[in-house]
Amino acid sequence: MVESLKENFGVLDFALFFGFIALSLGVGGIFAFRDRKKKSTENYYFGERKISPVAVAVSISVSYVSAVTVIGVPADVYLHGNAFGWHPLVVLIIDFIAIAYHIPLFHRLKVLSVFEYLEMRFHRYVRRIVSGLEILNMTIYMAVATFLPALALYTVTPLDLRWTIALTSITCTVYTSLGGMKAVIWADVIQAFVMIAGMIAMFILALGYLGGFRAVEESMQRGGRMTLFRTDPDPRIKYTVWSMIFGISINAYQALLCSQAFVQRWLSCETVRKARIAVASSFIPLALMNIFATLIGLTVYAYYEGCDPLLSKKVSKSDQIVPYMAVNIFRNMPGMAGLFVSAAFCGTLSSVSSGINALSALAYSDFIVVWWPNMSQHQSIWISKASTFFFGTLVMILAYLVSLMSSNILGIALTICGLFAGPTVAIFIMGVFMPWINYKSVLVGSCTGFLFASWIAISAMVVPVDESGWQPLPRSADNCTFLEDGNITYASNYTTAALLTAQSPRQDGQIGFLGQTLFAISPYFYGLVGTISCIFATYISSIFTGFEKPSSRTKRLSVPIIGWSKAYPLWMRGYFEFDAPVARSIDSSVKEKIPLTDRLS
Repeated sequence: MVESLKENFGVLDFALFFGFIALSLGVGGIFAFRDRKKKSTENYYFGERKISPVAVAVSISVSYVSAVTVIGVPADVYLHGNAFGWHPLVVLIIDFIAIAYHIPLFHRLKVLSVFEYLEMRFHRYVRRIVSGLEILNMTIYMAVATFLPALALYTVTPLDLRWTIALTSITCTVYTSLGGMKAVIWADVIQAFVMIAGMIAMFILALGYLGGFRAVEESMQRGGRMTLFRTDPDPRIKYTVWSMIFGISINAYQALLCSQAFVQRWLSCETVRKARIAVASSFIPLALMNIFATLIGLTVYAYYEGCDPLLSKKVSKSDQIVPYMAVNIFRNMPGMAGLFVSAAFCGTLSSVSSGINALSALAYSDFIVVWWPNMSQHQSIWISKASTFFFGTLVMILAYLVSLMSSNILGIALTICGLFAGPTVAIFIMGVFMPWINYKSVLVGSCTGFLFASWIAISAMVVPVDESGWQPLPRSADNCTFLEDGNITYASNYTTAALLTAQSPRQDGQIGFLGQTLFAISPYFYGLVGTISCIFATYISSIFTGFEKPSSRTKRLSVPIIGWSKAYPLWMRGYFEFDAPVARSIDSSVKEKIPLTDRLS
């Protein structure tokens, strides 16, 4: 069935798709030529810190909204309902925290690596460990994000999966290496229009085919997909209001506030005010794409109600459902299938190009410079570009390995992100908001919390677990009449009953107490569990290592939660004093420079 659809991906679809690839490569070439005489890491990684806040806003949104959103989120909504619709609210809260606290702090420090802050605040060991975790986390996540559009191309085009993975990786690696941060950001601007256009086109056409919102709503009601306001307090249920708001918030906090890719964009803006404008403005396109991803998932369910593509073996993985539907509904509209596939592809280009640029910056700043502190500007640029090529190649190899796995890709990505997000978020929260915490306690506490969260996640994968709260909502393949095959009716042997009685191989053994409780919690809570356990373990450790008396140095590397507002009493504000900014010296020590005037009003 899939093979017959590959023939519908026509010449115009290929022309649009390869046209967007050429356009992205052209952006890299343009900035490589324009900046051929500006050979400095400041320009390569930060665009001379003079990039337009509007362009940065668009870049932030499309870098965060990868192919996992364009393809993976609709597939997840199809399986589990519209609870994912809470995601824009989470992003709004995180954006406020960035605007109020993190942007002023990092902008006055002018760090090259976001984890350089951790060396200033705690110790170089903390910086190296967290930076290493971030490199591992980003590399794995980008491999997943690279695989998804490659799978989309493989599903609807004659291209082999290995070639589609290579095409995705090579494209973003080349233009990122050539043009640096400027190429990444301005290519993101172009890709944002493609992503939004592709998602809107698919949603509108599917809605028209189904008969409007009313028909979709009725289908959702019949299929039990109205999960947006599911407030069941049981943490073992994968999709509830609480797992979406509190679980996803940790992943969003780590991605938007603690990762090199996004902090690097703030620092590409000239001033704190422009960085705040960029972050605030990024919410609009980001929210639009998340909302449309959720709506597309609901139309996919309405389109395939009674004829599930997985149960009827039209596709082999849930991540193929959305591109498969795209080719179906666009079959008589040349070029439209190519537009949607290009939207997914652009989502990956934006995320992976941002990621490998950030990975290169982390490797250069946190490790290479430490080993080779006296390199020339010429050497530093070539090393930066070489590291970009290295990480691009590594992502390509890992993406191919991911393609050999049969599990749900979005679930894998969220599990990995949740595990690594926990300790990272905990360390930054303690560093930014708790000046009494010392580095020894942070090292012990973060390692303990990470091991605890990893123990839960790994156990959930290898031991018998009660997965009743994780299961997809009921689906059926009892009424498969394929419009794409004329009036042929598909006699399916796969029904809802077969789906509900199916069990994973891990269910063969007896489920113990932990398998029914702790190991059965929603994977969306892994990050939250990791964060809380890291902070708790750090406080316990501080009982033995001692709490640090806040000095002028630690105060100036922290941010008052309430101290910036004169509405609070003086005794509450007096604990935090921010009379001077912090500047970096060669050995990463902290020194006063000029009075700090960039306060929140």
